[in-house]
Amino acid sequence: MPTAPPNAPRFPIPLRFSDIDSYGHVNNVTYLGYLETARVLLHLMRPELPAAAGGEPGATLRELAGADNQTLVGRQEIEYRVPLEFRTAPVHVVVWVTRIGNSSFDLGYAVVDEVDEVDEDQTGTVHALAASTMVLAAAATGRPVPLPDGYRAALQQWAGPPVPFRNSGQAAGAGQEATQ
Repeated sequence: MPTAPPNAPRFPIPLRFSDIDSYGHVNNVTYLGYLETARVLLHLMRPELPAAAGGEPGATLRELAGADNQTLVGRQEIEYRVPLEFRTAPVHVVVWVTRIGNSSFDLGYAVVDEVDEVDEDQTGTVHALAASTMVLAAAATGRPVPLPDGYRAALQQWAGPPVPFRNSGQAAGAGQEATQ
């Protein structure tokens, strides 16, 4: 996949017949569930961290976030490219980190067909591209908290470029000032 870094996690997601709408393809809102599943699986991964990064060796990404914290979705954007029709083969969600802030980070996603393992330069059909802003918040208050060092170091391992949306500068409301 030319957009994501080569080490970006890739998760197979099975399609369900109930994902299909009256037009015969995966319904647009179903993609949000695919992204959610990929985020959950990402947080169950056990990244290898250098000793200087902090965090418990062998901890999951979720554990590195801290037991008293939760990761919340602050924003999501999806660009649909090619309709995805029902099939028995899974679709794959590739996830990478596009920005790391103080208490938030952005994820990029590509919903793609499986890539031939023999020819890794070959890319499958890209059905959708997406981005989300995730905020680390204290579970007790819901207020943002700084990303722990180990969590930040783990996220950095999957750093990559921004999501190449077709009209990235033309997003709804971009460049418009809010009026009262």
